Formats: sequence, structure tokens, C-alpha cells
Amino acid sequence: PRRQKLCVSGLTQERKITKIEDIRTQFINCAAMETHFAWHKYITGKKEAQEELKGGKIPDDFLRSMKYTFGDYRDIFFGTDISSCGKIKNASNTIKSKLVDITKKSKREINSLKDNEKHKEWWEKHGHEIWRGMLCALTKDVKEIQKKQKSKHLSYENLKKPTNGTPSLEDFAKKPQFLRW
Repeated sequence: PRRQKLCVSGLTQERKITKIEDIRTQFINCAAMETHFAWHKYITGKKEAQEELKGGKIPDDFLRSMKYTFGDYRDIFFGTDISSCGKIKNASNTIKSKLVDITKKSKREINSLKDNEKHKEWWEKHGHEIWRGMLCALTKDVKEIQKKQKSKHLSYENLKKPTNGTPSLEDFAKKPQFLRW
């Protein structure tokens, strides 16, 4: 399988998610940690990959794995992950229940929405922040100018647009997980 492990520690510990902002924070933290460790594993024995990143370009095969990872976190959020890992299923259930509980307590306009609509609205509002967290984790050792260059080219807004027959980041992440494998 493509994915053997995925960092979900912040999502599986219920006490870490007590308010709606914590869901966002934990997703960003988990995605950033996953990207950081995946990059270190990827560059083992690949000096050219580190140089490519310093030059402002993420190697294509690593960028592809980042897109898969982003899709995996989206699946966890929506409860559509097909892995057999109990921790991931528990994380999805925790997020779902916390999102429902927290929005009911907050008595906001979102309270009148159905659960699926709450999830969709939340993801539309915060999905780009998760992607940005992944980029920040990857580029933390790169000079500020190169970060800006990379961030602009690989921003969520730019990746929302399909290019050269490649689906947008969000369309890719929406594909059923078994088709992404």
C-alpha cells in the first residue's frame, strides 16, 4: 500500500480537541509533522532533492505524495478513510462528534446546517490552511525569498486550478481514496 503510517496523534487524543479551533490546529500540526518526517525520509541519499528544494522547487514525486497526504487528511476529516486502522476511525468519529457538539453549543448560524454541510463548510474554510501548514513544514529550512517563491507557486489558490490535464488539489483530494491508491 501507498501509505503505511500517517501522523494522527493530535487528532486521536480527545482532550486536545475541546473547541472548534482545536480541530484546525490539530489537523495543521499533524499534516505538518507528516510532511516534515516524509521529507526527511525522502531525502535520505538524495542530495539533489534538497538542492532542488533550496532552489525553490519541490521534486515532482514528493509534491505528488504531498497531494496524496492532503487527500488522506481530507478523508479522515470527512470519515471516508478506507484504512483498517482503528485510531484513524476513532479520529474521524472524534472530529465528527466534536464538530457537531461544538457548533451546537456555539449557537451560530452554522448550527442550522446539517452535519455534512458543517463538514463541507469547515473544510472549505480551513483546508487551505492545512496545505499551507504542509508547505511551511517542508520549507522551514529554506531562505525567506525562496519560501515566498515556492509558496506563491504552490499556494492553495494556484493549486485550485487544474493545469495541463492535472486535476486541482481539491478535486484530487475529493477522489475516492481507492482511486488515489
